[in-house]
Amino acid sequence: MGDKDKKEIAECVSKKDIEELTAIFKVLSDNNRLKIICLLFQGEKCVCDVEEQLRISQPLASHHLHVLKEAGLVEARREGTWSYYRLVPESIHWLNHIFKEILGTQKLQEIYSERAQC
Repeated sequence: MGDKDKKEIAECVSKKDIEELTAIFKVLSDNNRLKIICLLFQGEKCVCDVEEQLRISQPLASHHLHVLKEAGLVEARREGTWSYYRLVPESIHWLNHIFKEILGTQKLQEIYSERAQC
């Protein structure tokens, strides 16, 4: 197969950003974690707020908050024996930006009108 016969791989397929977005999607694909993100858009919450709002156990709420924290989407601060969680604004901005860059509607081009062959 000569160089002329090689198909060029689309730039978006080889981007490192795709891998990072995939990792975040895995974190957010859990129903409870996505609900926690939505809840934290209302402001800082303690674990007891999360478990009450989502009607889940304290260990489960803590687990999901830990996963979100490990992913860099949430940060915690201690106050006495309580931990309070909030969104990391930079991470949320990055997520919005990278989602738009990879999957945003501006990516839809007029390439769907006709395609001769594969």
